[in-house]
Amino acid sequence: MSAPYPAVRGQPALWGLMWIAVWGFSGFFLSYSTMVPISLERGLTAVTGGTLLTVMMLSVIAVQPAAPALRQRWGPRRTIGSSLLLMAGGHGASLLIPHPVAALLVTGLAVGCGFGILVVVATAAVPAVSRPGRAGRALGQFGAATSAAAAVGAPLGLWFSGEVPLETFRLVAAACVLLAFATLGGVPDRAAEVSGAVVDPLGSAAEGEAGQGGEARASGTGSGPAAVRWWAALGPVLLPFLVSMAAYGLVIAFGPGGDTANPALFIATMQAASVAGRWVSGSLTDRLDPTVVYTAGIVMTAAGMAAVALVDSPWLLAGCLVLMGVGIGTVQSASLVMAFARSRNHGRASVGWNMSFDTGLGLAGVFGGVGFTYLGTEVTFGGVACLILLAGIPLWLRRRR
Repeated sequence: MSAPYPAVRGQPALWGLMWIAVWGFSGFFLSYSTMVPISLERGLTAVTGGTLLTVMMLSVIAVQPAAPALRQRWGPRRTIGSSLLLMAGGHGASLLIPHPVAALLVTGLAVGCGFGILVVVATAAVPAVSRPGRAGRALGQFGAATSAAAAVGAPLGLWFSGEVPLETFRLVAAACVLLAFATLGGVPDRAAEVSGAVVDPLGSAAEGEAGQGGEARASGTGSGPAAVRWWAALGPVLLPFLVSMAAYGLVIAFGPGGDTANPALFIATMQAASVAGRWVSGSLTDRLDPTVVYTAGIVMTAAGMAAVALVDSPWLLAGCLVLMGVGIGTVQSASLVMAFARSRNHGRASVGWNMSFDTGLGLAGVFGGVGFTYLGTEVTFGGVACLILLAGIPLWLRRRR
């Protein structure tokens, strides 16, 4: 079978996808980080603002299972373009709606749905444009770009929204999303699965079974036993990733070190380390056993999280968060590579991975709210560190078998 998209493979096509991701993620986090502050500014309560933010995140998760079907029907290029237009339109539509709740709700739903489709389809397109045997490196670079966009977009949006009128902020946010169209022409215009086969993200091709049964398994919409086998393959990979993302969100939402320095400084330290870890570990998965790389990331994340609960010095705390950040980035890259390799379908792997990411961030609020209220800081951080290691047991047992 010939490799798909020979004209768009390689670094230029990957850079184009990374450009789209940077501006798409920036547009999302400009909205995510300002939903509650803008709600308060427009006379709403913090509860209302928090509810609107929750609805926005639920829309991100809810739309992701439908993204592979859209990708198959329209092709990656049209699907990504439509998601970007939806996000930009969400920012612009709020300027036309006078009622603050309705305006923020429309923005949240449009930006959330557009973003949910974008992350699934863009991530699934990365192996299609990467060179054979270099999918791990490509996914690491793509992931580092998205992490950097999130790390910059959230605090920048929070600052910028307080410096300019709301109308100006919305127009700038919409313009950021529209900048992604500059490289949209380099995105493949058809899905990666062709001729009854699924392209393996690590450079080989796994042939689908002939007939209706093979097509059902390739699309991920087959019989019950096939779906069970699919989840059995991805469950051990995604479980430690999900818990690690809960730990990641715990630090961002309940930043440590507030009695020694601004928590934003510690959060930024972890964010920068995670970008570096994701970039480097992506290349390592091409050279080493991805499970070994994944295990190293799990251990670093758990060790960094446990150490955060024990240290008092701000410098030691920063060092622990660097360790945790590198671990988080490694977990993100290795889990994504393994999900693509085991699912035999790019769209399904992207859906499972991105939904695990968003679910982990949601669990962070539960862990932090309950833990810090009833158990204390040390027990909460230490308990989540233990959960990370426990979540890795199915992965390690499966590898031994």
